[in-house]
Amino acid sequence: MSISARRLRPAAAALAFILLAAAGSTGGAGTADARQDPVRLHLIWTNDVHGHIAPEPARFMNPSFPPPLGGGASLATYLAGIREEAAAAGEAVLVVDVGDFFQGTPVGSKTRGDAVMAYFEQLRYDVIVPGNHDFDLGRDNTERLANGTRIPFVCANLRDAEDGEIVDWCVPTLMLERAGLKIGVIGIITTGTEHMSFPANIEGLIFDPMVPAIETWRDRLRADGADLVFLLIHEGLPFDPQEGWRRIVGAGGEAETGQAESQGGTYGTVTGGATNLMEIVNAVEGIDVAVGGHTHRGYEQPWIDPMTHTLCFESFGNGSSVGHAILEIDPATGTLLGYDTPHDRGVLITLFEDELWPDPAMRRVLQPYLAKTDAEMGKIVGSAAVNLTRGDPGASLMGNLVTDAMREYFDADFSFQNLGGLRADVPAGNITARDVFSVLPFGNELVVVKMPGSLIRTLVERKVAGDSGGICVSGLRMRYNKQRPDGDRVCELEIAGAPLDPERTYRVVTTTFLMEGNSGLDFLTTVPAGDIELTQITIDASFEQYLRRHSPVRPRVDDRWVEDNAAAQAPYLARTPAAD
Repeated sequence: MSISARRLRPAAAALAFILLAAAGSTGGAGTADARQDPVRLHLIWTNDVHGHIAPEPARFMNPSFPPPLGGGASLATYLAGIREEAAAAGEAVLVVDVGDFFQGTPVGSKTRGDAVMAYFEQLRYDVIVPGNHDFDLGRDNTERLANGTRIPFVCANLRDAEDGEIVDWCVPTLMLERAGLKIGVIGIITTGTEHMSFPANIEGLIFDPMVPAIETWRDRLRADGADLVFLLIHEGLPFDPQEGWRRIVGAGGEAETGQAESQGGTYGTVTGGATNLMEIVNAVEGIDVAVGGHTHRGYEQPWIDPMTHTLCFESFGNGSSVGHAILEIDPATGTLLGYDTPHDRGVLITLFEDELWPDPAMRRVLQPYLAKTDAEMGKIVGSAAVNLTRGDPGASLMGNLVTDAMREYFDADFSFQNLGGLRADVPAGNITARDVFSVLPFGNELVVVKMPGSLIRTLVERKVAGDSGGICVSGLRMRYNKQRPDGDRVCELEIAGAPLDPERTYRVVTTTFLMEGNSGLDFLTTVPAGDIELTQITIDASFEQYLRRHSPVRPRVDDRWVEDNAAAQAPYLARTPAAD
């Protein structure tokens, strides 16, 4: 694929103004003749690879007839072509990853990240920023990976609790030289890591607030002579840019999908409490380019903040694509002038095997790691008579199946699992251990909890409040009305075929991840430790056992989770108001 595809001017009015101002500042013919061509820097990035470095079908595009993706070997082909063309044109290349790089596939997890690090080494990455899932096998493993590579791990808000200093296996910033320019790089990990990781995995680590850390290290880089400052951050752009911008400008602000224009005054209202990349770059001036991750939200064109003019990039993750933007920089002033895209659709390149034939050298690098996991992961553990698809709780065949397996394993009354913990669909036919891993890659441990009916009511009410996405359940029959007020929307609620008894203690199965208060269930942290039984059984183990017992499985949509905005509340629930 050629880098000489048609030129796209920056989409934001702010950057267009910069271009015009730069053009209009030349005083006469002599000055114009002295003008230098812009430096072109090829910024290549990945985010949320999650171990997807092997060839695999693109089921997210077409579950029945998925086109093949070439994985890491196709990226090697693309990157080699870009480097060759850039070298011939006298242009620079910078290759970065912003976290969650290995956990999520058999070859990533079973090799404890070694396969992905070998892949990064072969591709000659310049920078790695750790993500929250990079601690899933414990901080010692993350530190081992960082110390075992030539590629610098960069993170400015991750400190060791023992001495209060940046962890010794990371550097807070880098100053990179490209085409005679100094590029200061700040790495940042989401502070949500301390809530999304098991405490033992991040013991002794401090995750500093993101905005103050960025401001501190930005100033140091500028003082050290940085021409440009790049923010590489494991925090992402919002799924809906229009809604994301509305959060910043307030309900009365004007917003357009992709970009927004100032009508005067100060737009940024989210500062120290900024929680996503759009909010962060609006709150922090002096960042030229930001590459984000974590939310898996690909942007074909960058988000450009209309006030700070920061260009923000992110790909969809899971190894399906790579990001590529050609930044144009004034060599005299170090000013970012604009960007080109590698094709007319934008900055994301889908790694289709047919378009980017896999590089043989990369195949040889990956082959030993793939062979190590293939035999085990190729074993057939069951079969499905229907496509096992995800979706909302009322129509999630995969969610129904997984929670049924959890409940059956422990002969419990009720089980629940968050939607976000189900990571893939599986087509009808034989189901392998690899398929199970693709659905449930995080190895969360199951717990059996003694839970009063009143707390179950609170849980369900929390998951139907506002615009909540809900939760996957088994052993429960529920009907709710979203026209009713939050906290009192549930109209029917039965467990084991009988109306919920708020005074009864039920036997409930869920994951340690949810009992630690994740997915908006913070109140579960108040359950006494004596009421929680750690089983040492992982969710994927219960799922495999269920498949062996019941294949071919044929889950169906039933009445376990029903929205009915005409429903009247049953008297037994009216007498038991939610304790939310």
